Amino acid sequence: MTRHINRVWFVVVAMILTLLVINPELLSRESIAQLLNQMGSMALIAYLLMSLTRSLLLMPCTPFVLAGAIAFPQWPYLVLVISLAGVVVGAFLVYSFPSFGSYDRLLHEKYPEKITDLKRRMQHKYAFWFVVGWSLFPLVPTDAVCYVAGIAKMSLRKLLSAVLIGELPLVAVYVFLGVEIGEWLRI
Repeated sequence: MTRHINRVWFVVVAMILTLLVINPELLSRESIAQLLNQMGSMALIAYLLMSLTRSLLLMPCTPFVLAGAIAFPQWPYLVLVISLAGVVVGAFLVYSFPSFGSYDRLLHEKYPEKITDLKRRMQHKYAFWFVVGWSLFPLVPTDAVCYVAGIAKMSLRKLLSAVLIGELPLVAVYVFLGVEIGEWLRI
C-alpha cells in the first residue's frame, strides 16, 4: 500500500513540476500574491496552508515569502512568523520522512558524492554551524541539508534551531523587501 501511495504522490509531484516547467510564471511571487488577493478574507488562511505544505513538493520558500509580503504588507511580522513556521515544518518533514515520495532514492542516485560529503559534515562537531551557514545562503536548498541531517541522525532540536538561526535573517530580508515591492506595485 505504501508503495502505491508513494507512486501516486510521485506522479502528482511530477505533474505539478511539469506544469511549472511549462508555465513557470505560475510560481512567480506576483502570481502567488495575485491568487491570495483574489481569495479575499480566506487569503491569510490559504497563505498559511501554502507556506506549511510547500515543502511536500520540495518547492523553495522564497516565492511564498515574497508573495506573502506583497499580499499582506500591513502584517509583515505575521508574514515573517508564518514563513518561518513553513520553514520549520518543511525541515521537520524532510528530516523525519526522507523516503516519502522516494526522494531519498532519487537524491542518492543523482548526487551520491554530495550526499556522502554532507553526511560526513553532519557528523562533525561543527555540524550545527554548518547548517546555520547552509540555511543562511540563499542559493542552496535547505531541504537538502535537512534530509542529510536526518540520515546522519543529527538531533531534530539541533537541526531546527540551526535552520531557524540561518533562515531568520534571510526570511526577514525577503519579507521587508517584499513589503517594499508591494508598496511600489500599488503606486
